[in-house]
Amino acid sequence: MARLTGTKLAKPRAPAAYNVWAREPANKAIVEADYRLERPGPGRFDPNHLRIIKSRHYNKIPATEKKVWLKKALEEGKTAVAEWEENLAKPPAGDPESRQR
Repeated sequence: MARLTGTKLAKPRAPAAYNVWAREPANKAIVEADYRLERPGPGRFDPNHLRIIKSRHYNKIPATEKKVWLKKALEEGKTAVAEWEENLAKPPAGDPESRQR
């Protein structure tokens, strides 16, 4: 069924609040600059280290601002689930172009 509708079977999850916070351009610049300073090695990308840096900077912001980012993350998760449920409820497309995905 998932192949015919073009949706994934796994239900989408809400992103972590610090990931939503880190997408803001100003915050992204801070995280990237800090990552460049603490890079594990030349030419290596360590996603876990990047997660630690995002989390560290996110934990420094006030609790009221954290609530705002958590609310945004939960809203993103709700819209992703609603879109997923909508796509899953649709009947499979019948045109040949969509069947070739």
